Amino acid sequence: MKLTKKKEKEFLEKIRTIKELEQQKKQADEKIDELKGDIKAYMDKNSTSELTVDIFTVHYTEIETERFDSKALKAADEELYKKYLKSSTSKRFSIT
Repeated sequence: MKLTKKKEKEFLEKIRTIKELEQQKKQADEKIDELKGDIKAYMDKNSTSELTVDIFTVHYTEIETERFDSKALKAADEELYKKYLKSSTSKRFSIT
C-alpha cells in the first residue's frame, strides 16, 4: 500500500515512538526482575516466605499447580487429541 508523504511521516513518528517505548519497557522489566531477585535471594537466605517493610508485605511462597499435558495426550492417543483440538484465528501486529 502506498502512503501519502503526510501519512508516511505520521506513521514513522508513531513507529519510532513505539520502538522507543518498547526499549524503555524492556529496560524497566529487567530492572524490576533484578530488584525482585535481590528480595527473593534475601528471603531464601533467611528462610522466610513473608517480609514486612513499612506499609508493604512481600510474600514469596511455593505454590503447586496442575496443568493439562496436551503433548502427552497427543503421544498417547492422537485420535482423541484431534477430536478435542480447536482451531482459532487471530491477528498479529509486529514491527520489523
